[in-house]
Amino acid sequence: MIKSTHPEFEKLIAGNPVNSTLELLDFLDGIGVPYTRQGSVLTLNPGMELLDEAAIRTELQHLVSELQMSTLDLEIHRVTQSTNDVVMQRLVESQSTAILCAAEMQTAGKGRRGRRWISPFGRNIYLTYGRFIGRQLSELGGLSLVVGMVVVDVLRAMGLERVGLKWPNDILLGGGKLGGILLELRASDAGGIGLVAGVGLNLALNVKESLSIDQPWSAISSQLEMPRNILLGALGGRIVNAIQAFEDVGFDSFAEKWSEYNLYTGQQVNVIRGSETISGIDSGVDQEGNLLLRTGAGLEVYNSGEVSVRPVTRT
Repeated sequence: MIKSTHPEFEKLIAGNPVNSTLELLDFLDGIGVPYTRQGSVLTLNPGMELLDEAAIRTELQHLVSELQMSTLDLEIHRVTQSTNDVVMQRLVESQSTAILCAAEMQTAGKGRRGRRWISPFGRNIYLTYGRFIGRQLSELGGLSLVVGMVVVDVLRAMGLERVGLKWPNDILLGGGKLGGILLELRASDAGGIGLVAGVGLNLALNVKESLSIDQPWSAISSQLEMPRNILLGALGGRIVNAIQAFEDVGFDSFAEKWSEYNLYTGQQVNVIRGSETISGIDSGVDQEGNLLLRTGAGLEVYNSGEVSVRPVTRT
């Protein structure tokens, strides 16, 4: 289902010229979509792959069982504040039992610890999957790692090299942040734990957009071009399946594979906790997804809610 759009914009997307109006021009200029105006007639400039519900659904059907597809709502928003917020609202209001939500643009994209996720129109991936999960809150510590591992699997399968993870939720490419995972949970007496798993990935960013990012970043376009609809469908399907596997068997089987994805295994890192910095060797994760850090005092355990990890810069 296509939502949060302008009816004349959908005609333009379908390849039809439409008459120019101030309302439509304001909409297109506001979201930064390039167009050509000849007299009173508008057409979209070629070259932008917009999200297509049929293409995404086809990809999902290759990966997700018929039973899961029958209960999965697919929503595509041209513009929304945050896909995580959309999905959480659907779950809380019992409008969906399982929902996959993608957007062309977010006006209030969310990163970890309240940071803003830069979300320009029509070039990147903003995707959220939500459902109720039948596990205790204390058992969900490794779930953001699972989602990150799935994302890396998809990207590697599509030909991206040098992509991996930094605990607990960063997707890195060539030393820069390519994307992130934002997991949000809400307890419910009726349906267990409401789980929302958001993924943001940079396919391409321009210079103006990159100036708003306060850390080294990367984009998939530095290596190759990926079709957005195929990528989004593959990510959605693999995330649906991985969360089901997590619910069935827990984090143990995923924890065993963490070193295949962790770009800092065995390397010295700094753990930042408030104003305190603890240096040590990244020694993987435990069965709850907590970071294991080997320091002079021994093996220490850190929860993702309390710290951040930074690689040690060599000079």
